[in-house]
Amino acid sequence: MVRLGLIGCGGISQKAHLPGIEVLAEVVGVSAIADVVEENLLTVGACLDVGREDRYTDYREMLASGKVDAALIATPHNLHAEQAVETAEAGLTIIAEKPMGLTLKEADRIVEAVERNRVAYTICHNFLFTPGTRRALELLDDSFGARVYGRTKSLFSKSREQSDPETVWRSRASAGGGCISDTAYHEIYVLEAMMGSPIRYVEGRLRSGFLELDVDDLALLLFEHENGAVSTLSTSWGAAAVGPNETSNLCEVHGRERAIRVDRRGRGLYTREREAGDWVEVDIPEFADMDPLEQARSGHAGYFAAVFEAVATGRPLPTSIEDARRNLAIIEAARMANESRSTVDVTTLS
Repeated sequence: MVRLGLIGCGGISQKAHLPGIEVLAEVVGVSAIADVVEENLLTVGACLDVGREDRYTDYREMLASGKVDAALIATPHNLHAEQAVETAEAGLTIIAEKPMGLTLKEADRIVEAVERNRVAYTICHNFLFTPGTRRALELLDDSFGARVYGRTKSLFSKSREQSDPETVWRSRASAGGGCISDTAYHEIYVLEAMMGSPIRYVEGRLRSGFLELDVDDLALLLFEHENGAVSTLSTSWGAAAVGPNETSNLCEVHGRERAIRVDRRGRGLYTREREAGDWVEVDIPEFADMDPLEQARSGHAGYFAAVFEAVATGRPLPTSIEDARRNLAIIEAARMANESRSTVDVTTLS
């Protein structure tokens, strides 16, 4: 049984992490929690029956308590690096929400600490584990043929007020917010996985135009992959309007003879034969017994199941530290491309 400690017990922890962890009670149990917000400690502590003596306002005390084997980091982006390094120094397995850190310099600090302390690290690329995405990756085998072009988009509409204390930090530069690091982050790793080739070159434009924020609320990116294929990404916090029968979130891959589309981040799946013309929906059996909320949470549930199965069997953890750094490097390349109005080679950031 893995003894799990939570660093951060806010919205993402309560709404997505805990439902995915609670169903794995045979292999993992939350033994301690840490948060600076007392209400979060009370809510999660009561939900998981964690005693008051195992609720901490300082996560460092929890790491030093000897009561946890692994820590799940779910805090604002600007805190991830320090918390991951200190978890590594405590000799514990690290399970981290994205992104790895704010910069590659922070990421490299984590890599050094993880390697020096010989601990395991995994990052939550949860939308790779949604049933629709998993099925799409199975269909994108050799019979699909060469993958020529991909596109992904995620269009959302945020309130101008940004008054929700649970999410307002996502819109602040000081906390590492912005649509490219908070929203497009997911589209990058799903697109790269579906294209089946690493992103090599990045061009992009980032803007803050819809909302009065000190971070980007619009990102338009162009990628060239190692195999020569090209793909595009568009994400926005202010252009959520879509046309009839069009989803606000999708990832498509187009080959010479066929195409495949995942929409709603893995909750819908479609294929299209070039000669037939129309998109055809693909059945996802795993969703048959899930309500819409369970479907929305299925990526986190699948990720945590894979993580703790790997821990129990001694296999490598999914979505490795290399995956985490790579996704951050692509984001940093996009920022550099925007500033220089030029193409950036991701491999120069290794």
